[in-house]
Formats: sequence, structure tokens, C-alpha cells
Amino acid sequence: MDPALKAIHFSSYLRLIQQNSNFRRLWAAQIVSEIGDCFYSLAVYSLFLESTGQAGSVAFALVLQVLPQTFIGPTAGMVNDRVRRKHVMMAADLGRMLVVLVMLLAQFRSMIWLVCPLLLTETTMAAFFEPARSSVIPNITPPEDLVLANTLSTTTWSVNVVLGAMLGGLIAAVLGRNAVFVLNAFSFLASALLIGGMRFEERHAKSAPPLRLRDLLDYSPMVEGVSYVRRDFRLMGTVSSSKPDYWSWDRVGYCSQSWQIGISPCLGMA
Repeated sequence: MDPALKAIHFSSYLRLIQQNSNFRRLWAAQIVSEIGDCFYSLAVYSLFLESTGQAGSVAFALVLQVLPQTFIGPTAGMVNDRVRRKHVMMAADLGRMLVVLVMLLAQFRSMIWLVCPLLLTETTMAAFFEPARSSVIPNITPPEDLVLANTLSTTTWSVNVVLGAMLGGLIAAVLGRNAVFVLNAFSFLASALLIGGMRFEERHAKSAPPLRLRDLLDYSPMVEGVSYVRRDFRLMGTVSSSKPDYWSWDRVGYCSQSWQIGISPCLGMA
């Protein structure tokens, strides 16, 4: 039997976290940044609704968060294949920290126009961070623990979405929206510091060709990926059942998508 497919127990997760310092840092960074991101989303929706008085503005905010992840995906993949993913994650975290702090200025009516470009920028940076985080796991985890690490990471994401939305609403109600922005900024800083303490080798960055500007606009790998998925019936079923709900749950957090919490770990073990 493949050792990667052995039964997983709670003690297995504890062993992984205790013995693998790199994964422990990455996992902690995931927790603080994803919970902080849920804080941020709720605060932004509240700001849109308060400033415009129209529920449609919240839908517009959702569009600003989903579209960048759709169109920047191929570029993010190219960057993560050419440069050190550790640096990509740190840059994305520090950039998002600055964006969230600037959001404090949007509390003034004369500066409300800042919300849209800042929201777009923050989501674009997140589109670089998440693929880098997922791709780093095989670099820091031995083959026998890879399924375990992926399962824990995916399950943690599901818990973070629920916990972050709950805590974000509570903190916004008690301390106000500005406190949410500040806490989110510190969560990104904490994530960057945790990732900065990781020590591992990234061989792909050493052998990869230099990154050129035209490579950032090359969508041919995405077309090839779609063609590959279409040729494999099993992959098509997996992708079609997971991706739309991943995006909608990630940014909205509606309980109607709660089934994804159960299926995500299964996809991680596939």
C-alpha cells in the first residue's frame, strides 16, 4: 500500500505540525492571513453598503474580487514557476498589508473612490499568494506526508472562512470597521514574518528561464490546461464540481456552500 494513502488520524496532524517547522510556519501564516482576509471582506462590503445605500454595490465588490483571480491566474502561475515562491508570498502579504492600511482613508467621503482600485489590487495580490502557498507544500513536505499536509491545509481554509466571517462581524460590531482593517493589516504582516522564517530549497527557481514581460501575458498554458482536462473525464468532473464553489465560498462565505467543507479534504487527498 502506498504510504501516502495510509489512514490519517488526529495524531498524524499533530506530528506533522510539531516535527515540520517549515510546514508549521506556513500553516500558521495561512490561518492568520485567511482569517484576516475574511475580516477585510466583511468590512469592505459594509463600507460599500454604507457609502452607497444600495445592495447592488456589494455585488459589484464581489465582481471586483472574483474577476482578478480568474484573469490573473495564468500570470500568477507563470510567476510562481519562475521565481521563488517564498518571495512571492511575502511580497503579496506585505502588499496587501499596505492596501488594507490605505483603506482607512476611504472612511472619508472624499476618498471613497479609493475603495474600488484598492479592492482590485488586494485581490490581484491574493491571486499570486494562494498558488504559491499550495505549490510550496511539496517543497517542504516529504512524500509520505504530502496527502496529510494538503488535507490539513484545505480543511484549515474551510474552517478559516467560517471562523473569519464570524469573528469579523463580531469585531466590526464591537470595535468598528477601522479596527477590522488594522487587525487585517497586522495579520498580513504576521503571515509575511512567518513565511520569512521558512528555510527550504526551491530548485525550480534555479533552473527556470528568466521571467520576461511577454511571458506575463501568455495565456497559452491555460488553453493547454483546459484541453488536458477535457481529455480526462475524471479531471473534468473534479474541476467542474469544485472550482465554482471554491470561488464563491472563498469570497462570500455563504452557508449554502457548506458542503464544500466536506469535499475539499477529499479533493486534497486525490
